[in-house]
Amino acid sequence: MSNRRSSVQEAVRVIITQNPYLYRGLRMQVINYSAVARYIQDQVQDMAGNDVDPNTIVTAIMRFSREATEDELRQPESALSGARFNLVTDIIDVTIHTSPQEQVSILEQLYDLQKKGANIKVHQYQNSLKIITTSYEMPGFMQDLWQYDPSIKEGYAELNIQLAQETSRYDRIAMLTDLLFRHGVHLVDAFFSQTEISLIINEEDASTAFEVLRSQNR
Repeated sequence: MSNRRSSVQEAVRVIITQNPYLYRGLRMQVINYSAVARYIQDQVQDMAGNDVDPNTIVTAIMRFSREATEDELRQPESALSGARFNLVTDIIDVTIHTSPQEQVSILEQLYDLQKKGANIKVHQYQNSLKIITTSYEMPGFMQDLWQYDPSIKEGYAELNIQLAQETSRYDRIAMLTDLLFRHGVHLVDAFFSQTEISLIINEEDASTAFEVLRSQNR
């Protein structure tokens, strides 16, 4: 379970690296910073947990742009050396828009299921919870959650990467975004820690993504 209330700079990095079009535009320096700031403002505020001035977001985008163009990303084969991959299909994304106060009881329920071995991953935002699970696990916890009018999206796969070495998490996501984009695979979402990355992709792209990343580890 993760709580992704982040700094503005971190939120901007994550949002842009998860969006292949924004990331490519930033790397090529062909994006309008003010327009992008307005476009991602709601996402930044959701991750940061409070209101954020658009000018603050512009500054964060400019800083990330300088880093992306001045610093060379690590080579995929280096960053993924010794990594272990696991692909899970039939993934469902459940998003519940609810207040921080209401989240407490929901999180307790989901945490209890996790302790019993349920394949559920929960990511907490300021005003929502995102649950990544499978259609097999979903009936086990949804009965008490329908009252929150959840948004349910199907047709995804989850590619888990256990890293053998620690590297900058921003560089890792940016590198993987770029690598998969070149092979026609677009990330739907990504979650990460220092030693693990979870990529959410369209199920139809699952085998391609798996082979592309595994090829960097041979």
